[in-house]
Amino acid sequence: MSRDFASGVRDKRIDLSGKSIVRLESHGRRFELLVNPEPAWLFIQGEEVEIDDIFETYDVYENISRGQKATYDDIVVVFGEGFNEREIAAKILKAGKLQLTQNQRDEIQKEKRREIVEFIHIHCINPRENTPIPKDRIENTILELGVNIHYKEDVKSQALEIINLLKPIMPIRLEAVKLAIKVPPSYAGSLYGFFHGAGDLQQEEWLQDGSLAIIIQIPSGTQADFLEQITSRTKGKAQVKVLERLAE
Repeated sequence: MSRDFASGVRDKRIDLSGKSIVRLESHGRRFELLVNPEPAWLFIQGEEVEIDDIFETYDVYENISRGQKATYDDIVVVFGEGFNEREIAAKILKAGKLQLTQNQRDEIQKEKRREIVEFIHIHCINPRENTPIPKDRIENTILELGVNIHYKEDVKSQALEIINLLKPIMPIRLEAVKLAIKVPPSYAGSLYGFFHGAGDLQQEEWLQDGSLAIIIQIPSGTQADFLEQITSRTKGKAQVKVLERLAE
């Protein structure tokens, strides 16, 4: 481990504007690090985040507000020998508590609401017209209902609960659609990767003439855009058949 840690000395005052502190208390000692709140939060939620995007500095503090760095001896007592600063920072973030301001929590909650709206828009349709439900209508209804978005809970579970709240107010159904598609040889190769990223590719077969035949299941809310992509990229030469509509 590097011995760049200070001996409890005071550093200059740290600018906390737009930043957050992650704090770990262990063995009667306190450790603090300065982090960028959004990537730090995503990291805690288990998402893939570059560690260097999270930390402003890998300096470990006893008290950031006072500019007081942790001592090397305190670091060793809790983390032992042999760790570098980046490893210690990651350990503190995983085991510690992220201190968010109300504004930061509000911003994360707002982003969470946007992701929930996106999920509902993609996975649900208006069953009366078999069309996607506009995002602004979904969001406005959520706001009108006063639905509480929990920034600590995952998007899917909250979206499923909200869909049930929306059912008495608007025509809405959680649905997937299964399609059979045949793509001519000249377009099959370029569309192959697109199909794999668009949904659940359940069956694929390369025919003797070089055509590609697939069966794919996609969220019903994406069907219009999905078919528009296929029509555009094959100049209308692909064959598409709806096999089944599935309530999710």
